Amino acid sequence: MQTERVLLIIDPSEEDRRTVRSILETKVDRVVEAADAAAAWEATRGFSHITMLVANLDQAKGGEIFDLRDHLHGEIGPFPCVFCSHEDMTPFYPRVLDRERLFFKPVNRGVLLDWFDSVTNPEPIADPGMEAAAMNAAPSEPVGSTVPEIATAPSHEPPAQPLPSLESAPIPLPEEALPVGTRLGDYKLLREIQRDADFALYEAEQTSIGRHVALKTLYRKHRKDINWVQGFVNEASARASVNHPAISLVYECDQEMGVNFYTLELVDAPSLSDLARRRAELDDTVLWKVLSAASSALIYLRDSGMSHRLFTAQSILIVKGAEPRIANPVRGRGLPPSPEEERRQMELLADAILPFLKKAGTDPALFSLVDRMGTDRIDAINSIEGLRKALNPPDPKEGLSNAELAKITEKETNRTALVVGSLIGFLIVAAAIVTFLVIGSRPEVRDLEVFIKVPAGVFPFQNTGEIDQPEFWIGRHEVTIAEYAKFLADLSAHPDKAAKLRHPDQPAEKTSYEPEKWGQYYATAQKGGSFFGGKIDPNCPVVGVDFWDAHAYATWRGGRLPTEQEWEKAARGRSGSVYPWGDELVNANFNSGLDHESKEGVPAGSIDGYKYWCPVDAITADESRYGVIGLAGNVSEWTATWDAHPDVPDKRVPLKRGASFATTAGFELTARRAAETPGERNYWTGFRIAADREAPVSMETAAAPAAEAVPVEEAPPVSPAPESAPAPETAPAPETPQQ
Repeated sequence: MQTERVLLIIDPSEEDRRTVRSILETKVDRVVEAADAAAAWEATRGFSHITMLVANLDQAKGGEIFDLRDHLHGEIGPFPCVFCSHEDMTPFYPRVLDRERLFFKPVNRGVLLDWFDSVTNPEPIADPGMEAAAMNAAPSEPVGSTVPEIATAPSHEPPAQPLPSLESAPIPLPEEALPVGTRLGDYKLLREIQRDADFALYEAEQTSIGRHVALKTLYRKHRKDINWVQGFVNEASARASVNHPAISLVYECDQEMGVNFYTLELVDAPSLSDLARRRAELDDTVLWKVLSAASSALIYLRDSGMSHRLFTAQSILIVKGAEPRIANPVRGRGLPPSPEEERRQMELLADAILPFLKKAGTDPALFSLVDRMGTDRIDAINSIEGLRKALNPPDPKEGLSNAELAKITEKETNRTALVVGSLIGFLIVAAAIVTFLVIGSRPEVRDLEVFIKVPAGVFPFQNTGEIDQPEFWIGRHEVTIAEYAKFLADLSAHPDKAAKLRHPDQPAEKTSYEPEKWGQYYATAQKGGSFFGGKIDPNCPVVGVDFWDAHAYATWRGGRLPTEQEWEKAARGRSGSVYPWGDELVNANFNSGLDHESKEGVPAGSIDGYKYWCPVDAITADESRYGVIGLAGNVSEWTATWDAHPDVPDKRVPLKRGASFATTAGFELTARRAAETPGERNYWTGFRIAADREAPVSMETAAAPAAEAVPVEEAPPVSPAPESAPAPETAPAPETPQQ
């Protein structure tokens, strides 16, 4: 006679009991439910058999559940058990028997069904570990356990129930990164790829099938925090749901001895960042593929409602066959990227492609497209949809009748004749205009290297109390393009100086101090032309510089970057004014983002006279009581001070001070602006230098050619382009102040 299949569910939550019942009720003949161990003991009196127990564990009554299990084993013999909880279950590990399982709630339907079938199957089976397929499960047995596998009866005999194994305590593991060689279930850690304050990424071997994977762990120190654990599981679940040919795969999620982890596809291929560092070359066809794959993946993630990290040169891999592969960037379900994030994404994609664009021979269409990405041009590509349209422009003739197509052909023929007839005259006029612009209108380079003494004394810093600041000198103006050109020319002539300029924390791969798009905007500045739609000349502030660039220049010039205390005293003075000129905001007194773009009734540049940056001495109203100009606006400025990032407290980054032509709020001189990384580069950040004496001595040993003497077609020779590319997981809107 076949034994009745009985499922015992113990859980104080009626909803959770209902969930388990809905999953397993078709697999059993009878379901018995109880809210706690005492009620379950009463409900099972006289039972001769239990097919499976599914019980909730919590810190208060978890021990009672295990006591009940032991009593029932003694009364009716052993049976399979599943324990589940919203809480950390580490304290109960020593009482978990071989072939028992611990699952975090909510329990996955498919995994629980697979586990039920595996332990109630009449055929002898090995330990299946099915729960590792899709959920955050706890260990089946302690690592290092010497308990042998339980034998099963021959197939011609009735199935035997598994016997309890001996209990043993798990081997202690560190609270943070795990040592190489650690085993987590079916995985052995082979090498550490990277780590931070909360996670570590390893290369691991899935020993059962010999597959190498990437394995990401959440540190054990977070195992008791349900928010950390659930967030980690949600990320794994969201990543595993991604189904796009260009995005790497996520395989499974599991838990072992308090370590939550999930495994990902290990792509054995260099990133665009790696290839740029090696100065490798990529064909235009590969670069087109990269943009197409990135565009398709971004659209997929947006339409799927996935929150994700931005694609960077480090996360775009080129596998054999020159096919791009994107490291899975998904964080979880969430809002689509903001317009600011989309713009930053376009800028990062352009940065990833730029090192591979040749000065000659690059497909003009590719060069033009990349040049428009993440910019302020009228034809800029600053959105996912904009990139899609640029890569797949609509056919203007699609859907037209034959008659309409004939009219278009006739117009094109007439237009061609008119263009050819006018071209010669136009070229003559254009040549005359170009000659005048190049020869007759080159802007004058002014000597703006002046240092201002700021006397010693107390001042109100950050509105938190007065501090005593020693005497120092600070640049009257921000460092200009012309001044920075002398620095690059001197380094090119004396490359041995570069080693003396390195910051102690500067990455080894950072070997060049050439600003972002330096060659393009320096040549334009010499001609007094337009860069990204804004007028620029050699007296404008140097931009596109990261913290390392600013530090190197300041050292070369015989000074240093100002601390944020020095910067704020130079700006606010002893009185602690809110703005350099006083306590009332006057929009026309500084170059801000209030007129950066045309708005209803406010044309671009109509408030302060400039849409973008301006010459560093252009707006004299932006002058502090000590005579320092441009502290309120124009460009934000790097300081020597580092502090915790406001969104990532464990991450220390350099601070910037002052608003810029792109800032639309937070103009107070107390506003602090944290960089995403010291390698961050953009076109609204520059710097000025400070010194401990009035006339700091430059390291320049030979007179470099004056900036205006360099041919307009060429930038001064510089060292190789930076090898490091910006790689923030998230990018804030430009110039968001942190108080």
